[in-house]
Amino acid sequence: MKFYSKALKPIMLCLVTVSIVLTSASCVKDNGESSSSHSESSTSVGTSSTATQAVSNTTGGTSTSAGKTNGTPSSTAASSTVITKPNTTDFIIAQNSVPKATIVIPKSPTDKVRLAAEDLQAYLSEIVGGIIKIGYDNVDRTNGNFILVGQTAQTKSLGIKQSTGYPGTERVIIKRVNNYLVLLGNDDGNYRGTEFAVNMFLEKLGCGWFGPDELWQVVPSIKTLAIDKLNVDHKPQFSSRITNVYYGYQKFSRRWYQGGDMKTFGHYLPKLVSRDVYFQSHPEWYALVNGKRDPYAATWWQFCYTNKDLAAEVAKKIIAEFDRDPNLTQFSLAANDGWEEDWCECSVCTGIGNDSDATMYFANNVAKITGKKYPNKKITILSYHSTFFAPQKIKAEPNVEVMFCRETSMTVPLDLNLAIPSGYNAITHNTYTQSWLGNFKEYIQKANLKSISIWDWNCIAADKAVWADIPWVQGNVATRNQKLWKSNGVEYVYVDQGPHSAYRETEDSFTLRWPLWYVASKGMWDSSMTGEQILQDACNRLFGNASNEMFKYYKALADSSEQCRATSSITWVPPAPSEVYTPQRVNVIDNAITAVKRKLSSVTEDQKKRIQNQIQSWEQSKLLIQYN
Repeated sequence: MKFYSKALKPIMLCLVTVSIVLTSASCVKDNGESSSSHSESSTSVGTSSTATQAVSNTTGGTSTSAGKTNGTPSSTAASSTVITKPNTTDFIIAQNSVPKATIVIPKSPTDKVRLAAEDLQAYLSEIVGGIIKIGYDNVDRTNGNFILVGQTAQTKSLGIKQSTGYPGTERVIIKRVNNYLVLLGNDDGNYRGTEFAVNMFLEKLGCGWFGPDELWQVVPSIKTLAIDKLNVDHKPQFSSRITNVYYGYQKFSRRWYQGGDMKTFGHYLPKLVSRDVYFQSHPEWYALVNGKRDPYAATWWQFCYTNKDLAAEVAKKIIAEFDRDPNLTQFSLAANDGWEEDWCECSVCTGIGNDSDATMYFANNVAKITGKKYPNKKITILSYHSTFFAPQKIKAEPNVEVMFCRETSMTVPLDLNLAIPSGYNAITHNTYTQSWLGNFKEYIQKANLKSISIWDWNCIAADKAVWADIPWVQGNVATRNQKLWKSNGVEYVYVDQGPHSAYRETEDSFTLRWPLWYVASKGMWDSSMTGEQILQDACNRLFGNASNEMFKYYKALADSSEQCRATSSITWVPPAPSEVYTPQRVNVIDNAITAVKRKLSSVTEDQKKRIQNQIQSWEQSKLLIQYN
């Protein structure tokens, strides 16, 4: 991946897989019960009283505050309710802060199940104001209410089986059966299904996590808490869901359901066959340019992609990576960063076709070897810059995957099928004659692709530093693009956004960027909600009586972006802020802010702090918009 500014050359970013370290917050005592204090900060938003709260079938819902429901249910609401005035048929978790349920785990739980149970215990105890105990499944659990976390003896008796297998089998089950509440998911390989089941259930109770800072985490206070019907069997929209939040804040990223099948992303090939290690012994592996093979003569040097010995060495190294980490499902062989310069001019390479043909030929040769031992693991190349267009001659092996970079405007929805920009582009060096969507479909058809994925650039401040302090919201555009990709066979998405020093964004950026980062993450996990519904649901949790006004503010920002038709934007290069926030759009946003300000006297202190933070961000942004 590279980004540009007028003063900077492209910078390569290789993203690799990150191992997960499990830590314990508490341990189960010898008598089969335990208690623990909450290890993550959270914020109470008031006391719930008699409201009956509609909750969504997957991850949406509303939270109660100050004794009333402060928002509308999401479009998927129907299958469950949170009850604060329970009757004898309800599953009662606590009554007047007195626990009426026990969390049950296997006698010998996995770390994933144990940590999920401890997380549930900590949050439920905070919500109801009393310690919810954890017990084992090897004692009688007939009389009482029991929350079954993971595959327990009781879930087996109920005939509810834990989904197993990896990859391609990620699944979450949340189900009430009489006096049992089952929170269960596939924990094989890189999956954290039980943890996600707990997280989804907590969201149904009104919890929400919108940043690592305590102020942006919502935990309701519900002294009497019960549920009615609950039946969720959820499989994620995409098999892998990764942003830079995952790499920098992995534990927090799981609140946004990031993870899934383990992948590698980026220009990995130059590291795999480093010129410093191999050039002296194998100069023939490197591109012939102007009669010489010298990878040190170019910034973005390339290989001789038709060299089969090179392919064999790369295949051997990838097989070693697959041997080392069985969870890894593919390996990125993206060519070195750069444009159309410095590609091999040997007679074989020049006769093979265009640059896409060369990389496809190389990937095919690698995949034929790796496929003998690992037929289901993919070799991934990019559709990007000089490999943007479809290969002219070469079709992909079944285990070769193409990751399509969104090489078009950052703001225009892809389903509009607009060719923006068109003609020759000085940033990518490509000449565009059709829309990104048209090229995407043409490439899939010509290369006979069986596996496709997406690299989506939302690093708004990477090219233009002024954007680092200006809000940008996609809203429905994010979920519309995801829906389009899914309908065209995309298996997973990497969204290049989130805290990263190269993108001029840090942990402090969460308060400005959460509407962008959160919507993309939730949409990758749950296809049932639009971007606007995800934002409305978040506003219901965060802003209390000002939720509708804050939603209209974010919608005004998103509409400004969606309506922008600036031809200067492509890949990670955004329009100028003034092209998105025109005087007319600034007026619309200002009106939304005025309506928000009228609500400040009717919200809690924490809600007021969040709102004032967002108002201040917009007011400061207007000065930057004028002088960008």
